[in-house]
Amino acid sequence: MNIGGIVIAMSLAVLGGAFGDILFSKGMKDGGEVHVHKLGDILPILKSIFTSPYVLFGIMSMAIYYGSYITALAWVDVSVATPITALSYVIATGYAVIFMRERVSRRRWAGVALITLGVIFVGMSS
Repeated sequence: MNIGGIVIAMSLAVLGGAFGDILFSKGMKDGGEVHVHKLGDILPILKSIFTSPYVLFGIMSMAIYYGSYITALAWVDVSVATPITALSYVIATGYAVIFMRERVSRRRWAGVALITLGVIFVGMSS
């Protein structure tokens, strides 16, 4: 088992997923609300989405996530790898609070804490 490779791959997967989500959020919020009333509305919306630098960097970040995740699956069970990637929720929530000024309720923080505990339990079991 390649412990160093596992740590690198899972770290890149967690960070890639978190920053992909953050970049997607920023890109979509900068573009304003999306309204589809007829089929002809879809193409201009897609053009707006896929010309946003935040969305494009988000796609690249998610490509890093998927590449790293697939690599990690060569070394660890999916029942271990998938829960570990949930740490991206913790990173994304922290970033959203600090840099995007999102308000996160205590209940939501409790959920983040439960995710973290779940990752710890899964990590200890393998």
